[in-house]
Amino acid sequence: MPYTLWSRNRLLGETDLDFVYREDRFRCGWLHPSDLGERLMPTATGVAPALRAMWALGPDATARADVLSAVDQEQALELELRGPDGAVIPTESIAIIDTHHLLSIARQAPEPEELLDELDAEEEAEIEALLAGHGWDGEPVDFEPPSGGEVELPRYQIQARFMEGGWMT
Repeated sequence: MPYTLWSRNRLLGETDLDFVYREDRFRCGWLHPSDLGERLMPTATGVAPALRAMWALGPDATARADVLSAVDQEQALELELRGPDGAVIPTESIAIIDTHHLLSIARQAPEPEELLDELDAEEEAEIEALLAGHGWDGEPVDFEPPSGGEVELPRYQIQARFMEGGWMT
């Protein structure tokens, strides 16, 4: 894996940054943590769960403090990305995402039919027009994982946004 993630000169993991290309200087991929990285992942991924808890609770001083604490802890890691040659790659931001957290959110989401029941005719027409403009013909898309069953995804993802005019392949 040609790219590595570091925190204060400590190796946290490796990635290929091989997800489908995203515009605006973003690269993403699976992150495979080192032993130390595995132990620090709760700190690196803590902001999203704290934000979700604050959103669920509504205005709450303790939840807000939890978010601020999670942000401080993540920033204290001083994450940096290094290229295949070991040189630091200048980034605007690096985010580590816990796939298990994302999947737990998906399991809590209402079914699409439930959401559609809440729309009025004008909202439904607007959504259909948007989808038609992107080539969706209204027919459901059948998706079956390549193995024909459940797919075991790696636990962590990394998203990096590179500096304007900086390194990027």
